[in-house]
Amino acid sequence: MRGDGEMKDQPVSFAARLKALREAAGFTQEELATIAGLSVHAVSALERGQRRRPQLDTVRALADALDLAAETRDALFASARPAPVPSAADDLGPALLPTPVTTFRGRESDVPVLRDWLARPDVRLITLVGPGGVGKTRLALEVARGIVEDRSSRVVFTPLAAIRDPGLVACAIAEALGLADLSATDLSQRARAACDGRPTLLVLDNLEQVLDAAPLVAELLASVPVLRILASSRAPLRIRGERQYPVAPLTLPERAETMSAAELLRVPAVRLFLERVRDAQPEFSLTAATAPVIAAICRRLDALPLALELAAPWLKVLSAEDLAHRLERNPLLSIAEPRDRHERHQTIDATVEWSYQLLDRETRRALRRVSVLPGRFSMDAAAAVLAEPGRSCCGGDVLGLVAALVDKSLVLRATSRVPARPVYRSLETVRAYGARELAASNEFEGAMEGLTRYCVNEAAVAFQGLVGPGQAEWLHRVEEDLENYRAALVWLLDRRRGADVAIIAWGLLLYWVIRGRASEGLWWYEAALRLSPLPRAEQAQALTGAAVMRLLQGDSQRARSALSVAAGLLDAADVDPIVRAKAADVFARVEFDAGNLSAARAWFARAAAGFSALDAAWGTGNALVGLSAVAIEMGDAREAERLLDDAASALEQAGPWFVARALCMRAVLAVRVQAADQALKLVRQSLTRIRDLHDKSAFVHVTVPLAAAAALRGEHLWAARILGAQSIVAERSGAAIVMKPVSDLCAQVTREVRARLGPDRWTWAHASGRETSIDTLLHDIDGALAGGGCVGEQPVPVSAGP
Repeated sequence: MRGDGEMKDQPVSFAARLKALREAAGFTQEELATIAGLSVHAVSALERGQRRRPQLDTVRALADALDLAAETRDALFASARPAPVPSAADDLGPALLPTPVTTFRGRESDVPVLRDWLARPDVRLITLVGPGGVGKTRLALEVARGIVEDRSSRVVFTPLAAIRDPGLVACAIAEALGLADLSATDLSQRARAACDGRPTLLVLDNLEQVLDAAPLVAELLASVPVLRILASSRAPLRIRGERQYPVAPLTLPERAETMSAAELLRVPAVRLFLERVRDAQPEFSLTAATAPVIAAICRRLDALPLALELAAPWLKVLSAEDLAHRLERNPLLSIAEPRDRHERHQTIDATVEWSYQLLDRETRRALRRVSVLPGRFSMDAAAAVLAEPGRSCCGGDVLGLVAALVDKSLVLRATSRVPARPVYRSLETVRAYGARELAASNEFEGAMEGLTRYCVNEAAVAFQGLVGPGQAEWLHRVEEDLENYRAALVWLLDRRRGADVAIIAWGLLLYWVIRGRASEGLWWYEAALRLSPLPRAEQAQALTGAAVMRLLQGDSQRARSALSVAAGLLDAADVDPIVRAKAADVFARVEFDAGNLSAARAWFARAAAGFSALDAAWGTGNALVGLSAVAIEMGDAREAERLLDDAASALEQAGPWFVARALCMRAVLAVRVQAADQALKLVRQSLTRIRDLHDKSAFVHVTVPLAAAAALRGEHLWAARILGAQSIVAERSGAAIVMKPVSDLCAQVTREVRARLGPDRWTWAHASGRETSIDTLLHDIDGALAGGGCVGEQPVPVSAGP
């Protein structure tokens, strides 16, 4: 048996392992290629590491040709699928999978079937179909988690339960894929770039209320060959190629009521029910006396996971016998065999109603009113929708009511990225029931007025938070409230209340900018403007906000048009001075983009003065950074340095996004004056902030002076790798360079590095950089500053600078 002398020391690459095994077997490359049925070029490329992830069929052919022992064969296969190295695009991307809140029970046999389907080349779309509460999401997460663990595919999770407008599905998918600003029309093209040839599983959870987005799903599958989709829905999408997988209730044997307690403990439906009972009553145990009663309860609830979870907490106040009798007497849960899927929908609805009817009057009202909150919500949001017209709801009352709903599993504690701000969410089935009850009780308008008040007030506070030192936390807060903002904005548009739409959208201005959501921001601003006439103050906000979004999209002409209309409003006494100063700042950037440097300098100076008079240091510093960019373009390095010093003082208490922009411009200036090490230090400071903010646009900008500094040091291979890291983020996300000094520098350094390296070395280094993480970039910078030659490659000899 050849290959038994296989290395058992440290992990080695596939290339090195294959070469060692071939030599140990006494084969030449030509001989191994002939036996394996491969070309000599293929074997040579594998041994040189040019093909780092060979096809499994290729590895199998090589292993057979080498006649490897089982352990050695396994090691060769493992080295062919090494742990993926995260790239900068992965570092800046969203979290892939949510953490399940419950254990996985009763569907272990479903997982391998679905995995087998997903592995087949002819299966691109699988829809898990079943009633609400049957466990479709939990099953999808388990399948996806297994795929993540064995690294067979990238997995992207897209929750859609809170989305009601099919037009927002594209935004949700784009966000999950880590794409910056886009519209539905270019999603397919951008998704193809985001996948970058990597097998990708897109999980679309809770599609039933946006089935009109089915053409978008079909287009994605047609346009992105490496994409597969696992969807969950109460109804199929009914598009070509869809394979449906019905999700049934948990297993409950026909003879469950006569089984012993020990036997019942192995029944999935009973095990899930008991786990939820013990969450509320840890001392509960299954006995010979209670076993048939518990089995009867599970049967009465059709063994549906959600029904079991809703009923279980009531054993904290009811005996098992009492619970069974109540379920038996409830006409809503009458059994009519055989049950079909529609009747299982009725079982879930009836279980929710049964739980609802057992609540006291105030808690029922709370359940109804929080149903207007489609996403995660804070106590403040709950208080707003619970408040009666003209008076607030005190914190103690809100806490007690929410706690009562959590206690009965009708509301869940949700994960929050702001530890000091707990958030909650309603189960989708429960929320739908609450919404129906809310409409029947004529409370819907009052609850939505409460949500609107919350969104108007919260957006105003968010505007201040997004420009301060707590910027990262406020980005998370807005993210967690985003579905609630959207619900309020849609409701306001339906009632033609454009002024409130403009106020909320203006408060989120920095969120749209930093998170790369210019298309969505523009949609709300322009929707408000269509509801004319708006009051002057709100019209000025909407026009200025629209101009900012247009500028971010690279459409400076339409930005200028919006500003021209706004100009006639800005001097009115009721216009917020912050809007006036921001409009001046945008005017400056439009002129700068057009190459009108004198006009840009005048507008930036006007903006800086306006912000300074308002003690808005963030705006002052940002305008000064703009002035420094003008000075750089005019060739006045000394003036640019002075302006950046002033900007740094103004931005001491501003958010890290503003500071990162200033550091980027200072790094560009350092490169201009040939101070490579100073540029490296500045970029390092900026990168740490960018990583915390997940800001793809800032990354695309700041890697330009980093590459230029590497080129100044004569390390052109490093510069090419940096540009490769930048390119993968730009391609996957769509983030573009919008600061002219940076775009000019990018073009210059790319030309120089390509010329110095030649096509082959440029291609190799640039491709290598596409797999470079932010941590690696920081490590390389530290190595360069410590005096090393950098980054694992010998510098390329260069002549004088560009």
